[in-house]
Amino acid sequence: MRGDWTRSAHTVTARYQYTRQIFESDDVVVGEQARQHNGQSNVGVTWTQVLGPATTGELRYGLESGVDLRFQRLDDLADNNSRGLWNFNASCGGVTYPTSYAAFLDGCVNTFQTAWGPFFLENRMNEYNAYAEDNWRLRPNLTLNLGGRYEFVQAPTDAANRLDYGIRSDNNNIQPRFGFAWSPAWSRGWLRHLSGHEAGTLSIRGGFGLYDGRIFQSVFSQGGASLRTNPPNALAQTFSTLPDILNLSDPTGGFVFVPGPQTARHTITVADPDLEMPRTRQWNLTAERRMPWSSSLRVSYTGTRGIGLLRYTQANRPLSPANGPVPVVDHPNNAPAAGFPDLRGRTIDRIAADVNCAGTGLPGIPINAACPLAVPIADNEISLRVPRTNERRPDPRYTTNLVISNAAQSWYDGVQIEWVHRVAAGLWFQTNYTYSLSEDTTSEATFVGAGDSNLLGPDQRFSKGYSRFHTPHRYTLNGSYRLPFLLNRTDLAGSLAGGWTLSGILRLAHGTPFTVTDVARDLNFDGFAENRPILLDNAILGLVAGNPATSTQILSRDKFRTAQFGEGDLVVGRNTFFGDGQATVDFGLYKTFRMPRRHGFTVRVEAYNAFNSVQYGFPTADISNVNFGRVLTGATQYAPRTLQIGLQYKF
Repeated sequence: MRGDWTRSAHTVTARYQYTRQIFESDDVVVGEQARQHNGQSNVGVTWTQVLGPATTGELRYGLESGVDLRFQRLDDLADNNSRGLWNFNASCGGVTYPTSYAAFLDGCVNTFQTAWGPFFLENRMNEYNAYAEDNWRLRPNLTLNLGGRYEFVQAPTDAANRLDYGIRSDNNNIQPRFGFAWSPAWSRGWLRHLSGHEAGTLSIRGGFGLYDGRIFQSVFSQGGASLRTNPPNALAQTFSTLPDILNLSDPTGGFVFVPGPQTARHTITVADPDLEMPRTRQWNLTAERRMPWSSSLRVSYTGTRGIGLLRYTQANRPLSPANGPVPVVDHPNNAPAAGFPDLRGRTIDRIAADVNCAGTGLPGIPINAACPLAVPIADNEISLRVPRTNERRPDPRYTTNLVISNAAQSWYDGVQIEWVHRVAAGLWFQTNYTYSLSEDTTSEATFVGAGDSNLLGPDQRFSKGYSRFHTPHRYTLNGSYRLPFLLNRTDLAGSLAGGWTLSGILRLAHGTPFTVTDVARDLNFDGFAENRPILLDNAILGLVAGNPATSTQILSRDKFRTAQFGEGDLVVGRNTFFGDGQATVDFGLYKTFRMPRRHGFTVRVEAYNAFNSVQYGFPTADISNVNFGRVLTGATQYAPRTLQIGLQYKF
């Protein structure tokens, strides 16, 4: 609903909008549901005043301001493991089975995940925004645009107070905007040739702005960062085989959830108390010139800097004795398992001399090929086999907690060259090339797809790398040409064979990056398991390993080695290799036949990926996998050649 009121140079526009959406999905697990019922009300009022020469001379000519109010409700049902999720492994409860299925038949559960709590929430979020924009014409060929926006984002709440999101209202979102448009007309020298002989031949535009994003709908309404399973009204718990052997009849070992403060060690998801809307700085500069042959050339630069972007971090990680003595908190959750010493109230201050095998021979830690002999371990020591992870945690009530914070950053710089030929003599085309560099410390907080991770450890030096979607080179050419054959013939041959138009699109794009991985190991006892190996041949950094014929030569196992304890600073960088790129051509041939009474009949013949160019997927990137370096699949976005014919009748 919208209403407008205009008087002289003043215009007031008011709008009201209400949207309602219901999303339902089939149960992924029988009995578990996912359903959303969203409603949003928007109220906006805009006042525009056009100021002419009579009031301002020739300086200011337009002023616009307004408010934007948003009242949102998001009712969603997200059932998460309420019926339990069983995991079976060939190594279970100290027994090595032939297969995971054999462990299942024997009733040995490796891990069991379940959750209790209010899976249905009635979220409420309101926003109060105001903006103003002013245009100044300083000269006939120079215009400035000045503006700003203020946004107040209220803290989300649940209508029934089922949980507390722990987020404060964000009230410091001031967003200045600046832009200009300049059409120089130099009169002498090489500048005259650059700007052209006529006014308006060359245009230079640029701008800068601050923009604040949103976090609730993209994070907290998803399962990846759900606060709905936090105590006291809810709990998510994972039960493992040690120190108890789980069984199918009671995989929780007799655990019964009772609402309230929990005594058993558990995991929670929390928001950083200072969490706020992520901010982006954007700037651009464009020069566009009219060229001969009915064409124009545009050169653009765009820069973006993401500050305080969303990042998943880990809290309550175990402290490392390498950084000083670690006191073991005297708490029931630090009670020892059978056969292990009671360390409560004592100190762990040393890493065992045999960091790989110390503790072998203790209950549940049998000898193996890597550690064929029993090795003792002192009460104040830790090793890779006896890390005493939970004993080293600052808060014994929890395991590793997930924290949503503003700890991520991003950087983007891109240059684009575009040439456009306007329709002339039946020919039109547009071609552009983009060179860009995109880096970040995590590409997306909730999910980044294959080849990357969104949990990148506490040290951001090893988190920064190419963005998951980084595409350094991209070229596109598309156009159409009206074939001249029999074009002006009015006989039967001209009607059938004349006037056809040929169109096409060429797409060339460099592949996106991926990370080479290894079996995850805690290399410095800080509680984060690093899953990257050490590169032995720096000559292959940045190469494309997307061709099945050559990928194993680039990613050969002898060019990497597993990182050992204390070598966390030496692991290979994130997203340092590239997958296969795109090279496709689409064609189209079409013609519209005129019919009586202004009717029309159109025939289209189209070929997508006409040359059936294959785009391969990422190679196997885990050096511990027997298929390391091999390309075994096609890219998810790959589509084989498709031919189709379309008929359309217009009346």
